[in-house]
Amino acid sequence: MAAKIYDKIPIVDTARRCGLVLDSRTLRRKEVEASCPFCGDHGPGKYHLSLNTDTDQYRCNLCGAHGNSVSLYARIKGICNKEAYLELAHESKVYPLPQPPSPQTQERQPCSLEQRHAVYSDMLAHLTLLPKHGENLLERGLSEERIRRNEYRSMPETERGRRLLADLLRSHGHDLHGIPGFRTYYGDWTLSGPNGFLIPVRNKDGLIQGLKIRLDDAQQANRKYRWLSSRNLSSGTRSYSWVHVTGNTQSKRAFLTEGPLKGDVASFLAQDALFICIGGVNALNGLNDTIRSLGVHEVVEAMDMDQFTNPQVRQAIITLRREVQSIPGIRYYQCTWNPRFKGVDDYLLDWTKRKTA
Repeated sequence: MAAKIYDKIPIVDTARRCGLVLDSRTLRRKEVEASCPFCGDHGPGKYHLSLNTDTDQYRCNLCGAHGNSVSLYARIKGICNKEAYLELAHESKVYPLPQPPSPQTQERQPCSLEQRHAVYSDMLAHLTLLPKHGENLLERGLSEERIRRNEYRSMPETERGRRLLADLLRSHGHDLHGIPGFRTYYGDWTLSGPNGFLIPVRNKDGLIQGLKIRLDDAQQANRKYRWLSSRNLSSGTRSYSWVHVTGNTQSKRAFLTEGPLKGDVASFLAQDALFICIGGVNALNGLNDTIRSLGVHEVVEAMDMDQFTNPQVRQAIITLRREVQSIPGIRYYQCTWNPRFKGVDDYLLDWTKRKTA
């Protein structure tokens, strides 16, 4: 019996019908970015849901929710797939499929940690930190020595500079295939990404897993950071939300927070306390393994204080607690502070200033 071929229901049209917020800057791309309705980290300016216009599939890069146009509509509306299809086919713009879709090219995955660390370390060694970015880091409470040690660097601001950097790395014997952030453009390798400064995201052994960018042009307050990635670009590679480890890795107590820069600052202000930093409140992949590998006995939650005013964030943190508390032998505590300071880094900076005043 021949397989039944269903009509093609555009994923972007479906997302609009569901009321999802779309990133207008990506509407002409193969992958359109949208807010995710299934995880707590969504809303204006947060576009973690990828909508593939070729396959009409969706996937959230934080919570992992995935499916197609019909299942997206069904899940949001609380109905079965058959009912969802009938509603979409009746009221939406539906395009007939003349033939089964051709197999999709597999998305390029990052190369080994050792290779990424080697390329990124060499890359950072040949970049500098612009004065405006150095001032930003000093204002957060870091010392000049700690800024140098953490190897923050500014993204090259010209296309020529980015191509020269890629050429230099290749001349040193590095293969840029599988390195998030690098791509080819008319046959030449270059670095892709917005302007800003780079934040190394390291594992417990200090190896650089990936890089995050603190954007210069952050149009929304909750859209200040982006992973260095070349996903869906020629010869490009996606990034993942890796877990960052900073501070004294011999400590048996670890503080848990969101964001690598926040963790770096908080650790420095707390005399190199051990911090484990997830990429977002829903980005839990790798957290369990990281905690186990460190051999800590206590985990102290130091998540942002907006958990008390944002129901989605609060629900995501409840899920996070359950994940950590499921690890045998772990004692779990919660740390809170004056809510006028959103993050633990803000609170510690104020405490340090008052202490030295």
